[in-house]
Amino acid sequence: MNTTSNFYQGDSPALQYIGSWGASLWDNRDMYQMQLHLLLASLFPIYIGAHAALRRPASALQPKKEPSTDGDDDEIDLEPAIEGLRPSDAIMFPVLASITLGGLYLLIKWLNDPSLLNKIMTWYFSTLGVFGVGKLAGDSLHVMSSFIFPSVWSDGKQLYRVEPEFQIQVTGESSRNQPHRTITEKKNPLPSFFSSISFGEATNTKLWSTRALLKNHWIFRGYLHGLLNTKLRVTFHDVAGLALGLVAIIAYNTSGKAWWLTNLMGFGFCYGAFQIMSPTTFWTGSLVLMGLFIYDIVMVFYTPMMVTVATTLDVPIKLVFPGPKHGGMLGLGDVVLPGIMMALALRFDLYLHYARKHLQHEQKQKALYIEATGLWGERFWTSSSKEKNVADAARFPKTYFKASVVGYVVGMLTTLVVLNYFKHAQPALLYLVPGVLISLWGTAWVRGEMELMWGYTEDGSLDDGEGSEELTKEEVEKKAEERESRRSKEHANHVFLFSLSDPKHDLPKAKLVDGEKEE
Repeated sequence: MNTTSNFYQGDSPALQYIGSWGASLWDNRDMYQMQLHLLLASLFPIYIGAHAALRRPASALQPKKEPSTDGDDDEIDLEPAIEGLRPSDAIMFPVLASITLGGLYLLIKWLNDPSLLNKIMTWYFSTLGVFGVGKLAGDSLHVMSSFIFPSVWSDGKQLYRVEPEFQIQVTGESSRNQPHRTITEKKNPLPSFFSSISFGEATNTKLWSTRALLKNHWIFRGYLHGLLNTKLRVTFHDVAGLALGLVAIIAYNTSGKAWWLTNLMGFGFCYGAFQIMSPTTFWTGSLVLMGLFIYDIVMVFYTPMMVTVATTLDVPIKLVFPGPKHGGMLGLGDVVLPGIMMALALRFDLYLHYARKHLQHEQKQKALYIEATGLWGERFWTSSSKEKNVADAARFPKTYFKASVVGYVVGMLTTLVVLNYFKHAQPALLYLVPGVLISLWGTAWVRGEMELMWGYTEDGSLDDGEGSEELTKEEVEKKAEERESRRSKEHANHVFLFSLSDPKHDLPKAKLVDGEKEE
């Protein structure tokens, strides 16, 4: 070390500073690695959750439903149930959070030993965690299968489309105006050079069957007389994800609450929250964040409640990171609350994308919406393609979302710098809220879209119903009564029923391939 110091003394001041800074960075490398881990772990659920929460914007046309042959299968509502926030929530959120935090703080002080409280809350959150982790695991399996069995892929010259009905791969346009396609010699459903591997007929059949198992949906029916009557579409990924979620929760409660299992549960909670919660409007979300901004400052700096509860309760309501000096942690609220605004920003980007398509092409009606979620594999395998394909639905400008990510990263880095400087727990929302809100509203101001952003809402008022079936209130109620009557007759002789069945399918429609009609 003395030799190094003498070396620095003989150099210029700039080199001395760089050398001392590098030595300090090396000496504290464990701390910086932990903080980098914290930053990436906070961005991970926001990024994937925001993309999973994409849905048809009001600026796009609702695709027409294909007639179903499975009874009332087509009446299954696939739109997620979204809990929209209201301006009053800007007051209620901090108030309810304060009451909850204060109650937990007093309970901890009264009990002296929080082990019983920890057990109760752990099992409560574990029950919820089965579904949160299950949803995350199921969607992750879907993404992985899209890399193995994409619906389209490209070699840079041609675009190949997989036709599972006929167990072939074809090239050529898939539009109605150009139905002629060319059958390739590829016999398996795999992409890229894997498609050229000459497997045996039995292996190819198994590959197509595996693809069908992963891609097709089933119908889940649940009936309990007087209590439950439901019907849902599920996939293999949903069932496998739920099983993995159950395994993860059991492992969490039997393995000493490993930090990575705690974080897995946290990811599941955040991922699910982004898909069921929306600020509805940017100004409502901004009010809610500002209210919680003040709440976080008061609870961390002016009361011992936040730090006491966070460090005493060993429950999966935070992200934990191993490292020097007891490691680090980040509350899930510091991920979810800014994250729902960032997810709203991504949906706003999608709304602007379809609105611009409508204006640029001067169409009489809105552009037809194409599902933009779950296309990670198709995007990867068609990155070199110049032909239009289904993966293009996920390739849209994400200006506001990227701006919010930059604001979140700046806010998180500021939190870590201040934390290292003052050596005291910091309210992350103190830095994250300004970072996210300034980046979003600042971007709108620079682009001259303040009025558009202010008027954007997800309460349904922007959807004029173009291209969709308009129903009166009486017609909606009548249809609901007819559906309920039909379901009651379906379960007339049942007291208890849970089933998982393959829906009925029509025979493949005739297609034109190489100019010849194939049935």
